[in-house]
Amino acid sequence: MTLMWTMLRISGVILVAPVLGAVFIPARVRILLAIVLATAMLPVVGEVPQFSPLSAPGLFTIMQELIIGVSIGFILKLTVEAAIFAGQLVSVGMGLSFATVVDPQQGGTPLLGRFYIIITTLLLLAANGHLALIQIIAESYSLLAVGAGGLAAPEAKLIVDFASLMFVGAMQLSLPVVVAILMVNVAFGVISRAAPTLNLFAVGFPITMLTGFIMLTLSTRSQGVVWDAQFTAAFSAMSRLLGGG
Repeated sequence: MTLMWTMLRISGVILVAPVLGAVFIPARVRILLAIVLATAMLPVVGEVPQFSPLSAPGLFTIMQELIIGVSIGFILKLTVEAAIFAGQLVSVGMGLSFATVVDPQQGGTPLLGRFYIIITTLLLLAANGHLALIQIIAESYSLLAVGAGGLAAPEAKLIVDFASLMFVGAMQLSLPVVVAILMVNVAFGVISRAAPTLNLFAVGFPITMLTGFIMLTLSTRSQGVVWDAQFTAAFSAMSRLLGGG
């Protein structure tokens, strides 16, 4: 019974969290992962409800535990979603918005969005973000015991407010490339006034794309600072969500 109550919150996290809850991971693997993590969490869970899970209080507690887990995973997912948004902004500027990749988790994703997602995932794993997420889950059982109550309205508002970080992160990631492409477009505008007969569609598109790739290569080296701030803010938001300050 204790294992079942423990698995509920972990299952909520695995449903939406990046890396752990990726759709391309088989369902059996995710179930096995939930069982393994729940078994490891047993020493820190403490007391669990003694009423039946099929009773009215039991069903309400199940819903509360799933909501807590989904909220934890959703905060980290919002952070990673900034990568896709940044890829969309850069793709539109470079003229690559039509180049999409069929992603089983995101649907039709811009090609550069997949590029940013790969970088984000590698940085998350390199920074031991998955271990920090597991630690947050373990701490959540002492901050919010199983059956002690779910999230209140202020905590739900915190998730909504945190969504703004996704847009801020996307702008920080895409701004160097977007500004460079804007300067190129302004230059082409001046050239078109000086030489109206010049076919800018034949000349401008390759130059814009080349400029975008050069700036993308240069800006990728400095994205670690942005992602470090993103992940730090995400885990701090998780602690505030659970009442840990």
